[in-house]
Amino acid sequence: MMSQTSRISHIDSLRGVAVLLMVMVHAAATWNPFKGDQETILAYLVSGLGGLAAPLFVTLFGWGMYRSKLNVKARMFQATFLIFCQILVNISSPHLFNPLTPGILSLMALLTIIFPLIQYILIKLNKNIIILILMVTFLFQILLPEIQGIGDWGDRVEDNSLRTILSNLFLTGTYPLFPWFLLFTIGATISSLETKSNQTLPVNQKSILVVVIGSLFCIVTFIMAQYNDKLWAHPTSDAYLTFFPANPAFIVAAITGTLLIWFLVQHFVLSLLVSTGRISLTIYVIHFIPLSLMHNFDNDYQWSVGLSASIVMLYTLIWIPISLLWLKYLPSINLEKLLRLARKSL
Repeated sequence: MMSQTSRISHIDSLRGVAVLLMVMVHAAATWNPFKGDQETILAYLVSGLGGLAAPLFVTLFGWGMYRSKLNVKARMFQATFLIFCQILVNISSPHLFNPLTPGILSLMALLTIIFPLIQYILIKLNKNIIILILMVTFLFQILLPEIQGIGDWGDRVEDNSLRTILSNLFLTGTYPLFPWFLLFTIGATISSLETKSNQTLPVNQKSILVVVIGSLFCIVTFIMAQYNDKLWAHPTSDAYLTFFPANPAFIVAAITGTLLIWFLVQHFVLSLLVSTGRISLTIYVIHFIPLSLMHNFDNDYQWSVGLSASIVMLYTLIWIPISLLWLKYLPSINLEKLLRLARKSL
């Protein structure tokens, strides 16, 4: 999301996709168009695409960090800056978070700090070690499911003690280091496989095999869910794929979906989303403010399911023209520019 490299159009487009999906899932959670555990195709489409927002965001961050040339001071500043942005998000959304709730930006801050270790593993050891890391992670999740906490939102955003904050930062929060570091590592791996002459995700037998196996896994689990009359995917409820906590099935689906989106966008560069991707951090931070101010509108004005869904999509897509106008008239006023200037000085 924030690298010191020259602009690459399809990466900016991917960032644009990621942040718009983030906006969509947060808007859908605020003005919930689906009451209860819906199993309609539209509900699965929204939750499925929304569920890929964070994985794509974190994977792109890993991609950018691998290409960055940050020294210790610059990395520490970036980590501090991201934590500050996380607190801004929390304060602007008191209906969702507590002031010191760890989230996706604090996850990125932590990954920024430990990045040299991940980089060392990818450079010094065979890149196939990521498969071993993946299997060990799944083993821990299956054998010790309690280490990731329960699906209760209140517990995942709690900040009543330093111990709770650290637990949520590393294991039991909304976006804890374990197991989300996997997506970051995959992003760094993609970056390491690219060459200066061809800065794209290689489409070869290995990458295609990963997508095929992942897609088959998703299809099989979906069929099993229908056969057993269970939810296939849900943020917190008992389902085959759960987001809070991120279980092994969700991680497989997230990796598969992220790679599919990456393949598609790098082949069909979505130039309309380039501007959105260039200020993705800024959009992520500020899009919570209107949601916070209007979070009761669906109840106060008794919005129907159709109206709620329409407003969710409108609120998501409106950030495309906003980003275009923002970069045209206020190109130097955004969080990305501020971070780049500060890192350059370090």
